[in-house]
Amino acid sequence: MKGPRPALQHNRYEIQPLRSGARSTHWTSSNPVLGTLRGRFVLAGDSILSFYSSPTGRYHGFECLLQKDDKRYSVRGAMMEEDKVISSWALAQ
Repeated sequence: MKGPRPALQHNRYEIQPLRSGARSTHWTSSNPVLGTLRGRFVLAGDSILSFYSSPTGRYHGFECLLQKDDKRYSVRGAMMEEDKVISSWALAQ
């Protein structure tokens, strides 16, 4: 189902490099609307799973990036404000 194009969002990520043999790492992002988000990337086969929350826990969500080939991913995710879904997305290149 396609709808109107959502507003453009920008995030600045700082990602801790993966340690040798590690399957996950932490990240933080700065969003002009939501503020700071802290999360974790987890490698799971051909996917990258991402879980995150704001410092107060008011905002939290998840995202799954599925690798289609060497240059393409499809993405699915959702964000909640407390227990209310405020955004969900499905993107493919």
